[in-house]
Amino acid sequence: MFMHVFGYRLKCLVRDKETVFWTLLFPLLLATFFYFAFGHLTVELEGFNPVKTVVVDNEAYRGNAAFRQVLESLSKEGKNQILELTLADENEAERLLEKGDVAGIITVCDEIGLTVKQSGINQSILKAILDQYTHTAETVTGIVAKNPGAVRQLIRDLENRKSHTEQVSFSDAVPDTMLAYFYALIAMACMYSAFWGLRNTIDVQADLSAQGARRSVAPTHKLQMVLADAVAALVVSFAEVLILLAYLAFVLGISFGNQLGYVLLTCLAGCIAGVSFGNFIGTVIRGSEAAKIGILIGASMIMSFLAGLMWVDVKDIIAGKAPVLSYINPAALISDAFYSLYVFDTHRRFVINIGMLCLISAVMCMASFMRLRRERYASI
Repeated sequence: MFMHVFGYRLKCLVRDKETVFWTLLFPLLLATFFYFAFGHLTVELEGFNPVKTVVVDNEAYRGNAAFRQVLESLSKEGKNQILELTLADENEAERLLEKGDVAGIITVCDEIGLTVKQSGINQSILKAILDQYTHTAETVTGIVAKNPGAVRQLIRDLENRKSHTEQVSFSDAVPDTMLAYFYALIAMACMYSAFWGLRNTIDVQADLSAQGARRSVAPTHKLQMVLADAVAALVVSFAEVLILLAYLAFVLGISFGNQLGYVLLTCLAGCIAGVSFGNFIGTVIRGSEAAKIGILIGASMIMSFLAGLMWVDVKDIIAGKAPVLSYINPAALISDAFYSLYVFDTHRRFVINIGMLCLISAVMCMASFMRLRRERYASI
């Protein structure tokens, strides 16, 4: 009997075109818009190109051997090249800057000057280089003026600069801020599984739909019916999230790391949380079907917002200001589970996220079951 009810319920859910649109096609469209909006942004920023710079070739520049040597070192071809230098007279330099062929003009007179047309990353890099050189030159000049015998030691120190910080990576993954938006999008798709859970509760309650009235007088055991409906909703929602995942990975080229099993486990746990949330809204919240749908949409979008769907930094703000929200928000837990798989080389954080998801799902399922059980005894 269970498989009979499950099969018919599965067909019923798949034929609901409106819900299929919001739970499958809408996330796919949103993923496409995300990709075209900023899908290549991080790649472009990380793919650093030497900053095109023009230096006014005048007598002061040719006479400043130390500064000339620094610029030549920074423009030396190779993986550490920072600048792409062009020597030109003042008129030609201004023409190149006006056309946008260079980021800035470096001029050596009494002082070293920088002329830019607009602000940006390349312009900031040029300013940082010149500021550091000027600061170092002034420091060296001051020390030599007080202690001329320290020249050799200064030269050795400048040639062998030490870094007192060390960059530590938790894994071999390349940091990519934009991935957080796509992880939050998957979390939203999982929470949209709540539409199927809500549909199930409406179709099983006699006071909310005609179908619920017919099913209430059917000889099938109520618990068996509810379980078959829940499994059918989970199968449909999990299949939709897998389609979204495949689209992101194979069409848009979004990386999810190399731990496919854990990625699928996250999607499954997310879908269970979504269906449980829909059941919870449908049973615990009193009101019409339209009111319940409105509450479901509003709650899902708030949770997705707090998970970083609209503004990725809000997730870190919540973690710092109100960390408890990060542990009771299913969307944030789903998104963070994907992030932990991509960034960390251990599964401690991942296990915590999945464990909290399962706990929240269990609480919502228990509350929904108790509510349905109470209504059943009240109707007898």
